[in-house]
Amino acid sequence: MNDRQRARLDAHAVQAHMILAAASQEGEVEQTPDYAFGFTGSELPTHNFFIPLTLTGLTDETLADASAFFRSRATMYAISLEEHRVPDGTEYLSSRRYQPLPPQPIMASANLPTSFRGQTDLRIKPIATVPGMTALYSVLEAVYDYAPDTAILLFPTTQLGERRIKHFAGYLPDGRPTTVATAVYSNNAVSIWNLSTMDDFRRRGFASSLLTYMLADATRQGCDLAMIYATPMSFSLFNKLNFQLYAMRQWFLPQEVG
Repeated sequence: MNDRQRARLDAHAVQAHMILAAASQEGEVEQTPDYAFGFTGSELPTHNFFIPLTLTGLTDETLADASAFFRSRATMYAISLEEHRVPDGTEYLSSRRYQPLPPQPIMASANLPTSFRGQTDLRIKPIATVPGMTALYSVLEAVYDYAPDTAILLFPTTQLGERRIKHFAGYLPDGRPTTVATAVYSNNAVSIWNLSTMDDFRRRGFASSLLTYMLADATRQGCDLAMIYATPMSFSLFNKLNFQLYAMRQWFLPQEVG
């Protein structure tokens, strides 16, 4: 991946966070050249974020600004740190007693599929109706153990009219939703969020089928780069689908959150 592609993905990563936060039910965002805030109203800290974008975006002053921003909204928050944006940021936050969560691989691909051949036992559809959003909620709530209404808060039905956000679901032949994910588009790049499969239907290739479908769809929309936030368990799956390690992201919790 060349420097121009990396720059596009860096910009997309921030844009995607801001698009999703702004489109949440209580969404509010604020961005400067050095940092970005995103508020969704969720009780989960990582759904309300402070992202330092430059070295000058991570200072005692900006940390105080972040604390004031979220305290005024009576919500918990977390700091999303990508080391390549802010060298030594990990040490800086640790020295100020922010509590780190395990690092998370960010994976990227510049080799998106142009077509998709589906499984016979999984019917994949873009979500375009309120009943489709209900299917999205049911899978997210089962997989992530969300509190009631959290999924609706993060992904309200108003997102059906948002051209930069597209939800997808995979259904069994009997109509049961088993796997879902969300695509966010900007800067001719796509990022895949919350790729989730119900426990009883894992290890059947459903997640890889849905991901391939979404990437082929993004290609048709003019995207030539893709990004996904991985876990240690999903790393090998994404690697088999032409994703490579792009960067590492780590969440930090303020002391009042932890």
